[in-house]
Amino acid sequence: SRDQVVAILQAEGVLARRYFHPGVHRMEPYASRASVPMSLPVTERIVERSITLPTGTAVSAAEVQAVVRLLRFVCEHADSIRARLNRHDS
Repeated sequence: SRDQVVAILQAEGVLARRYFHPGVHRMEPYASRASVPMSLPVTERIVERSITLPTGTAVSAAEVQAVVRLLRFVCEHADSIRARLNRHDS
């Protein structure tokens, strides 16, 4: 899951977090506007999957490559990582 990936990245020292959680449409001033329908299923799916990674001029090319390697490792080993995390949570 997105939250598991964020937890792994953080455990490895990467400043990662959920992106716009909750979605902006669930924040003020939008959340309290009863007259505006807020059924945004595509937005909800994106919010549940989005991750913020380190960006900007302070992030070196080597740091970007390290994050990419870590994400590649997580993706390539997703099944075994998920199984271990689920066993740990049980």
